[in-house]
Amino acid sequence: MAAHCNARDTLSRVTAHFLTPPSADDRPIWDVWLSSLWMPTITVASEQGVFEALAEGPANSADLARRLELKPQGTETLLRMLVALGLIVVHDGRYQLSAVARHYLLRESPFYWGHVWSLSIDMSSIHARLRDALVLKPAAPTASSAAPGDRAVDGWESGQIDDEQAGRIARFMHSHSMAAAVGLARDVSFEGVTRLLDVGGGSGCFSIALAHRYPNLRCTIMELPAMCRQAQKYIEEAGLAQRIDTRSVDMFREAWPQGYDAMFFSNIFHDWSFETCAQLAASAYAALPKNGRIYLHEMLLDDTGTAPRTAAAFSVLMLMGTRGQQFRFSELKGLLAGAGFVDIGVTPAYGYYSIVSGSKH
Repeated sequence: MAAHCNARDTLSRVTAHFLTPPSADDRPIWDVWLSSLWMPTITVASEQGVFEALAEGPANSADLARRLELKPQGTETLLRMLVALGLIVVHDGRYQLSAVARHYLLRESPFYWGHVWSLSIDMSSIHARLRDALVLKPAAPTASSAAPGDRAVDGWESGQIDDEQAGRIARFMHSHSMAAAVGLARDVSFEGVTRLLDVGGGSGCFSIALAHRYPNLRCTIMELPAMCRQAQKYIEEAGLAQRIDTRSVDMFREAWPQGYDAMFFSNIFHDWSFETCAQLAASAYAALPKNGRIYLHEMLLDDTGTAPRTAAAFSVLMLMGTRGQQFRFSELKGLLAGAGFVDIGVTPAYGYYSIVSGSKH
């Protein structure tokens, strides 16, 4: 009898944990983590001559990328982060130096700070990784450069993740998404959804939080085999093995399961190019029934693409570790509409995050 009561009390505490978000949201923690990208953004821009090039006159990102032999998408991401830092400004799609940059970031200025950068460059492995992600012709690899296969998306792209990698990924994702998952379940309505497919669901924290919030909801985490094994551990710890299962599917090579009235993607689209995201949206549309819903949980940039600053820094991180970037709502809306979704809207979620949703007509 005592053992039964202890198990029930433990389950009650777990349930309360998933139904009560922290009293303070996690934006300050995101700010601290992604502030690590600020200095490497400046040092790489300085090293590649971005500030001197803009001192010659305003330029759009495509022209600047050509002049400096940089990758176009990476150049746009870098410039947006520099805008977020107040070092350049943008008008009608053309970037130019701010007063701060003219005083402190140009080599000919008597107030030039650039000689401080050399120490930062030597100390920062992030500088090397960001530089290699940006330039068209990377230098020979160094000890600070990312080795082939080290990028976060390589496992999903190849369809191969081993158990050790999966454990690290699951812990990482669970750590930075727990508060967002519980906040989402509290603040965003999933009323009417009965069967949810959590695509690339990682540790399963979003399915777990939603299942605790909605007792009639059943969820499936669709992942690679090793990730499914990790997710199962979290599901069992949450006492939800009867309502959440896992399904091993390579989302790029295998057919997606049907029978779900909603599909949920958290931090998935930001890993991939526009072309790959269009493929994911099309796969979701094909697998959903009529009136089925799609939900994209992402940290959005505003209409300018340069704020919030932490979202711009997250985009720099995506440049270094994935094939993608952070999106504006208009860009995700275009991707979903292109796949056939209608009634596309955006809802604030928790912290910096939003939900972009649409329906299959």
